Amino acid sequence: MVNVIDMDQVRTKKRMLQVARPKGIEYEIYLTVVKYVDKHAQPVSANENLMTTSSDLAKVYNGDRKQFKASYHELLRYWKITLLDEEFPIDEEFEQFPKLGDLCSFIDRKVQQDKYTS
Repeated sequence: MVNVIDMDQVRTKKRMLQVARPKGIEYEIYLTVVKYVDKHAQPVSANENLMTTSSDLAKVYNGDRKQFKASYHELLRYWKITLLDEEFPIDEEFEQFPKLGDLCSFIDRKVQQDKYTS
């Protein structure tokens, strides 16, 4: 079996480590969330391109759950997070993660949890 390497993700990780590492893990998490949300987002207006932790994800994705899932899966791969089936938000993505900050907090919790359980 061959491991496929996502070179875009490798480059992203390298850049994020250079920029964010001195500022802490929370900053790196925020930057990666913004990067992958922006990559798949379909904002209705130009104002939604300016993302903060209070940005409404349903608006940023224009209600497109499929696009949200694309960002979500890339973030899980980036951070090497494994989810249990019951943790995956099926058709409730925007209810579980209404704001960008909620997604950042979730990633932070999982990264911290993994750090202490591995």
